Amino acid sequence: MVNASIFTARGRVNGYPDRHAEGVRRALAERHEVEPERIVLGNGAAELMQAAALALMGAGDELLTPWPSYPLYPLMAARAGATPVPVASAEHVGAAITDRTRLVMLCNPNDPTGSHLRAEQVASIAADLPERVHLIVDEALVHFQDAEELDAVLRLTDALPRFLVVRTFSKIYGLSGLRAGYAVGSTASATVLDAISPVLGVNALTQAAIDQALKIGGPEVERRRIAVLRERARLQKALGGLAVHAIPSQANFVWMRAHSITGDDLASRLRRQGVIVAPGGPLGADDHVRITVRDAPATDRLLSALYNALA
Repeated sequence: MVNASIFTARGRVNGYPDRHAEGVRRALAERHEVEPERIVLGNGAAELMQAAALALMGAGDELLTPWPSYPLYPLMAARAGATPVPVASAEHVGAAITDRTRLVMLCNPNDPTGSHLRAEQVASIAADLPERVHLIVDEALVHFQDAEELDAVLRLTDALPRFLVVRTFSKIYGLSGLRAGYAVGSTASATVLDAISPVLGVNALTQAAIDQALKIGGPEVERRRIAVLRERARLQKALGGLAVHAIPSQANFVWMRAHSITGDDLASRLRRQGVIVAPGGPLGADDHVRITVRDAPATDRLLSALYNALA
């Protein structure tokens, strides 16, 4: 159905799209129970976050983020002329604030660790920030968490003025090739929302696809979500019986290390058995790997390969 909507929309590619994406924003506003003016549609969540970094920071400023986390955050800061400052965890953000801090980025659930901050924890972090500092929560993976209501953190935008929540259609919707994401803020965030909005908006084909996905995609999104939750629980239970350490995950992957084996070595051992995992070095920890949660046969293959790799 999404492909059909794109096919139908092809007849409009000789004209400019609605640069304000009024239809999509209305649909998102109804879903999240906010005013359409509090939503900006962009060409991917990463573009919106990069635009925010450029709008809020300059030379000599700092971006704080718990580490390890999404590897593009430091690049976003650098492109704005600012300095990325890693902190050990979200609990250390307040102590790391300096006169140069302008932006705090939280990936929630976090990539690559899968850790999750509840809404009250995010609110506590926001309450401790000086007025010059904005907080952005990247919820690309929010559909995979089952710790609280889907919009629990997003609801904080109702009251917090220097706070944005960013989401994507690339993950659970599986529409990464369309490059679509959106940001939600409070009415007091109008200036920032306007600054990060694409000048000519999002193309007509993407708008048509997103509109259709929002109309009919609910059952498929829920099916994918339940499948990930089921296999994640099964995988984490099985890992508990192996000589590995894996922290509880609220994402569609598990962050794991094996005793006395580097992440590269473990990834190589698994690759030789036809199982691909991401080595942790490029993601922030050389001794870890990130294991994507897939379907039941994939979990079977992974566990069998792990038993062999650790033998």
